[in-house]
Amino acid sequence: MTPLEEVLCGRDERAAGQREWLARGGAFVVQIALNIPGYPKSAPHDEAAVMRFRSLLLESSKALPFAERSIRNGAGFCWQGAFDAARFDAASVKRAAVEAENGTPAGRVLDIDVITENGAISRTSAGFPERSCLLCGRSAKVCARLGTHLLSEVRECALRLLEEEASEAGSVQQK
Repeated sequence: MTPLEEVLCGRDERAAGQREWLARGGAFVVQIALNIPGYPKSAPHDEAAVMRFRSLLLESSKALPFAERSIRNGAGFCWQGAFDAARFDAASVKRAAVEAENGTPAGRVLDIDVITENGAISRTSAGFPERSCLLCGRSAKVCARLGTHLLSEVRECALRLLEEEASEAGSVQQK
């Protein structure tokens, strides 16, 4: 299997898990993963970073999942949580997710999706701008589509941010 096929199979596995919880009705799903350009989609400290942001998101949103799981596959590591839509507001959780992404440099490589029965809540529909490019600050989508930067440079920057996050988390835990 090629690296691209591994990523696509991994994404299918993640989506199947999301559909399973959404099919119950009255729920929304939060998925926390990392945007790691290139292959492989895993990186040192990826699981620790995702789980730190899981804790941060749950604390800041005051929402608790009724079910959760972690998945490691060809698409990398992710955490998924299912939330009762009658108890918690998906749009509020999305706002907390974007604030978590924006609140730390490593948050720039986070991908926190909030998926409802009607589809994913976008950053723009939650009142936030699109993601900016890790290297130049312009629209990340535009830079990716135009191939503005070398993939290796963008990957190196993402991995460096994760390494810095791991170092900061380690120094905080030692205090």
